[in-house]
Amino acid sequence: MHHVTEQFSETRTDAPCDEWVWGKERLLWGYSPEHHYTLKILQPKRGREGCLSLQYHHEKSETWFVLSGKVWALIIQSDQVFSRVMSKGDFQNLPTGTVHRLMGLTDDAQVLESSTPDRHAADKTIKKDVIRLHCVLGRECEPYEYPEKQPLIETAIQVTEETITALEAGKPLPAGTVSHPAPSGDHDGPRALTGCGTVPFS
Repeated sequence: MHHVTEQFSETRTDAPCDEWVWGKERLLWGYSPEHHYTLKILQPKRGREGCLSLQYHHEKSETWFVLSGKVWALIIQSDQVFSRVMSKGDFQNLPTGTVHRLMGLTDDAQVLESSTPDRHAADKTIKKDVIRLHCVLGRECEPYEYPEKQPLIETAIQVTEETITALEAGKPLPAGTVSHPAPSGDHDGPRALTGCGTVPFS
């Protein structure tokens, strides 16, 4: 019998950890090109400092599962902008190409992220599969490859700023809303539809 017990351990204290401007990212699996999926723990800071960029991927699809604390998520799907507060046990699926962002709401926020292989995680010489559209922390961004959908991006940015402002002021967050882009030339901000507790593809 082939024994593989040496490959197992009760705890993993040597998991690679990447430090980002928004927080930490522990790599539990996917650190080798031989791995067929990637598993990370995201630890975003709270508020603006812990707001990940508005981004999407050309290859990667992923799922977020909240392990502890609370986070705020924004997703663009079906030409609409959705936002929600996620607590322990909540999850969110993100198909390839979905524009999304995440922000920590509490200091103990931890999110398990499973995904198709993140090749950059295994080999830092490979370009990261991230198209960054907006960053509240001033990092370099790229234009959206679908210019006709730019009003959606502008709406997502405005919703993000409104959420950060509400968080800093201790007011209720605009989570669970659905925001439509305003028509061209009439962009006065999102038109919220209340009563939508989750996005439709969770």
